[in-house]
Amino acid sequence: MSFRLLVYLLGQTAILTGVAALFPLFYALWHGSAEVPAFVAEVLLVMTLGEVMLRVGREHPQKMELLDAAAVLVFLWPFESLLGALPFWFSGALNPVDAMFESVSSITSTGISLLPEVHPFALEMWRSLIAWGGSLCFIVLLVTVRPPVFGSCGLVPTYEKSLAFSPLVPRMTRAAIRASRIYAALTLFSALLFFLAGLGPLDSLAMAMMSLSTGGGAGNPLYLSKQDPWLEVAAMISMLLASTSFVLYWQAVRRRALRHILQDYELRAFFVMIAFVSLLVGGHLWYSGVYDFADSMRYAVFEVISFSSTSGFMVAHVADWPDFDRFVLLLLVFIGGCIGSMTGGMKIKRFLILFKMAFSEMKRTLHPHMVMDIRLGGEMISMRSVTHILCFFFVHLTLFYIFAVLLTLSDISLPEAVGLSVGMMSSVGTASGLYGLETFNGLSAGFKVTCCLFMLIGRMEIFALLLWLSGRLDRAERRW
Repeated sequence: MSFRLLVYLLGQTAILTGVAALFPLFYALWHGSAEVPAFVAEVLLVMTLGEVMLRVGREHPQKMELLDAAAVLVFLWPFESLLGALPFWFSGALNPVDAMFESVSSITSTGISLLPEVHPFALEMWRSLIAWGGSLCFIVLLVTVRPPVFGSCGLVPTYEKSLAFSPLVPRMTRAAIRASRIYAALTLFSALLFFLAGLGPLDSLAMAMMSLSTGGGAGNPLYLSKQDPWLEVAAMISMLLASTSFVLYWQAVRRRALRHILQDYELRAFFVMIAFVSLLVGGHLWYSGVYDFADSMRYAVFEVISFSSTSGFMVAHVADWPDFDRFVLLLLVFIGGCIGSMTGGMKIKRFLILFKMAFSEMKRTLHPHMVMDIRLGGEMISMRSVTHILCFFFVHLTLFYIFAVLLTLSDISLPEAVGLSVGMMSSVGTASGLYGLETFNGLSAGFKVTCCLFMLIGRMEIFALLLWLSGRLDRAERRW
């Protein structure tokens, strides 16, 4: 593993974070708010740190090895979270632990906020920027670093290899720039939708960043107070855009054919799931007498899209819904969106492959000599990929149980602990709100640090950490 290459890439991240901090700094200067010193300190410290790291890593190799890629996935999110926490702390709005929690929650698109209900817009802008930047990093890693790491674990679908991944750093840089342009175009389109729905320019951009990054939760007061159907439509379209595989956008731009997106098997399965579960939840809400038929379907469609996309926006008081509907939403959080999207969760395609494998094994039991292939939309799935997806499923469930057990040591109920465990692993902090846990301010510092750890693991996906640790242990054994 090349230490200089890792330092160089983290230095680039620091420089970009400093550039992003200029926007809330200019806003604070224009309005003369008290957050000016906090953002001045952020820009100076982060830009200086970035410049030093770039100089240290200047003589880095031009080719990235497998362990280099795993190290970037492991260290990027904590490093970026640390940089993002500084303005919350320097401004005096939050203590160091709460500031780190706020930053990790935003960057991992979990969407939990510890800021007071009335807080400066400069901090709100910063939270939206780092949430958007966290998802941008996820997209950049998708087209540069993730293919060798997760491809080696059988977790990358075969069509993602059409991104033509190259281990050469200059080519990775060009791919990252192209991916950033596509993501920025989607953000502007989403901002236009919110603007047409009646929000101001800055609010539209902030909500577009939160929606596309699937960093909901913090925007819930807006939806709950306005109760505006057009605003909800804008949010649903944005969340569906975030749930679609970025690989499809990449291919549509390259081939200049938007119809290619709707032909994807996984995306069509995702839309079928959305339609079916929306009818199921909406019908049950109406049957239970919670709302009339129109409101039942309206709220059901919004919440199903929200929790399927792992955004967690709420347009109604979901904690008051019947147990059946809340449990269905919790299952949607566990499933997530499409592979290669900005969403969290296990992803639709992995579940489809597991179901296909189970059906295939049942047939093989009845007909032992039958040779069966596992196919998904005409795509052949190798048994190596199936085995690794089973391993991933087991590890994901194990971490879920470990986290739930640790959370029960705190002063929260078992349903709240289960909801929070699923939410942290899938980057949906408001999943705990399904069972009444709506504030984290009174909880202990140790509880918040534990949540930060599992939010980071859920975003990086555990296989990157296991692969990096395995490489380090092998290297230590060879030294001995």
